[in-house]
Amino acid sequence: MKVQYSFEREFEELMSDLLSKYGYEMFQMDGLGDQLDVVKFTEDFVRRGIIESTIDANANVRVTNISTYFIEISKPHTYLYSLYRIWQKMKEMFGKGVADEFVEAQINGAVYLHDRHHAALMPYCFAYTLKPIVEKGLPFIKTIKSEPAKHLSTFIQHVIQFVMFASNQSSGAVGLPDFFVWMWYFVKKDLKEGIIPRDKLDWYIEQHFQILTYSLNQPIRTTQSPYTNFTYLDRNYIKAIFEGERYPDGSLITDHVEDIIALQKHYWEWVSRERERQMFTFPVLTASLLYKDGKFLDEDSARFINKINMKWQDTNWYISDSIDAVASCCRLTSSTQTLKKFSLSSEEEEKLKGRMNSIGGSDLNIGSFKVITVNLPRIALESGGDREKYLQILRHRVQLIKKALAAVREIIKERISEGLLPLYENGLMLLNRQYGTIGVTGVWESASIMGLTTEDIDGLKYTEEGEVFVDNVLDTIREEAEKGYHEYGFTFNIEQVPAEKAAVTLAQKDRFLFGEKQPFEIYSNQWVPLMANTDVLNRIRYSGKWDKKVSGGAILHINLGESFKTEEESFNMVKMIADMGVMYFAFNTKISVCEDGHAFYGERCPVCGKAKVDEYMRIVGYLVPVSAFNKERREIEYPRRQFYDSLTIRR
Repeated sequence: MKVQYSFEREFEELMSDLLSKYGYEMFQMDGLGDQLDVVKFTEDFVRRGIIESTIDANANVRVTNISTYFIEISKPHTYLYSLYRIWQKMKEMFGKGVADEFVEAQINGAVYLHDRHHAALMPYCFAYTLKPIVEKGLPFIKTIKSEPAKHLSTFIQHVIQFVMFASNQSSGAVGLPDFFVWMWYFVKKDLKEGIIPRDKLDWYIEQHFQILTYSLNQPIRTTQSPYTNFTYLDRNYIKAIFEGERYPDGSLITDHVEDIIALQKHYWEWVSRERERQMFTFPVLTASLLYKDGKFLDEDSARFINKINMKWQDTNWYISDSIDAVASCCRLTSSTQTLKKFSLSSEEEEKLKGRMNSIGGSDLNIGSFKVITVNLPRIALESGGDREKYLQILRHRVQLIKKALAAVREIIKERISEGLLPLYENGLMLLNRQYGTIGVTGVWESASIMGLTTEDIDGLKYTEEGEVFVDNVLDTIREEAEKGYHEYGFTFNIEQVPAEKAAVTLAQKDRFLFGEKQPFEIYSNQWVPLMANTDVLNRIRYSGKWDKKVSGGAILHINLGESFKTEEESFNMVKMIADMGVMYFAFNTKISVCEDGHAFYGERCPVCGKAKVDEYMRIVGYLVPVSAFNKERREIEYPRRQFYDSLTIRR
């Protein structure tokens, strides 16, 4: 018996030709080999577990059971359909030649379509404001409609239910940057009405922190926890974003800045204590802080984050010199001034400004509808060291990605008109507030293949010509992204993508095609690989130099072999990084966990006395057990990560 798909004959012929050209192993690496055979997939799933059998490997998918099986077995098939539907739309918009070229580029690894099994079905990510939930409740959940919350307990449940709804209607992060702004309204209201006893205020608030946080870490997004992120907004951000905004009782939000700050601090303190009882992944925490002329404008908030971060280093730092930019999703940031031009019901097609990031800490009502990454090391291999040829290939490939993103956007419009994407229908997600994201990965490996990296007393680094080369690469992509708005009527941005699985797959495909000319087992998602033996100042300098060139964000990871000795030492390091122009960064430590889930440092748990059984570490941007890393990251990349035992700061 042969299972048939109802594809157009031209698509079937294309896939047959590509199979003949590249072989079955290439299709297997792309998730379109044995994964399409339900018998082989099932046997592989049972024998090896979800981490090694899924085509959508990420450390948030880590539990092997019958529920995950039913979800995972369909992904190769919906990926194949998505590839077909994108090919159809590109053929309609740009001709068969362009459509065929994109499919071949995806199969052979010249580009990487992220969340590919959802690519023709749902959008990527969004940073939502909770204002509609506060004002309207949950009328979009048709099975049982909830009116607006009147008390804190109902509001928390509404947030949980909204996250469940939103995360199952999109493939990426659910950002909630203004959660604490709206939570404070209900705390204030319940205090005034006597619902919360004043002498039990802290306990009452922490009970709701607990309900929310533990709920967000349950497998409520099909069979995994939804990717959520919360943002600590400093006083400047709160005042700028919510200028003129009022709570339902008519009071100005900006009259409650100190209360909101206190509530944010309370949550961060609770999280720090709670990790000792139970380590968890979500929400991803980011602090958005304004920094100008060598100082934090809200130094109280900056010093608080610095102090609370000393224990687990679990907060990402987003530092901007302009209130016009706030950080979102996994690595995305954007413009508060642009936001003020838009209402929630706006359908006006205007060019987005600012930045958006896929890891955490974003603006309101901003996101990305899809990410497609250009494989930079592949271009280095194709160009044979010719830099002019490299830039020509790069420009053409980015143009191809723009066309693919334009096609995906049209498909999403069709899904909206078909009534399949209620987030748009109910004005909670806005397509005109979502970027088409051009991803980049393997910048370092690309330069290395071109002979533009070196090693000296400071360790591995780019040569002077290598730095100029990276400038030219990023400037070329940026030029194409900026032209895209006039070509296709929506805004493109650029992101140095986390590439949790993509960095592995693309390296494998390049090794398959180019053999030993491609010496890397995994590509980097940093300007310098986390495995590279280099002075920490090199990492910081490159991030300060190039982060601003990727409008969709990048994150610098600094791995600490030992904790900072004092708060002042840590704060000086943070300020030095800010002074060098780095916008988004995180310190990483190896957090031990015992079998009961208690977090600690060392080999034995101080709470229960049991031995360490695993470590939590940021795989790309969020804290997960190392045992949940995909095989290549777990066995190759993680053991080789460079940690810095002594960070000497001279100012």
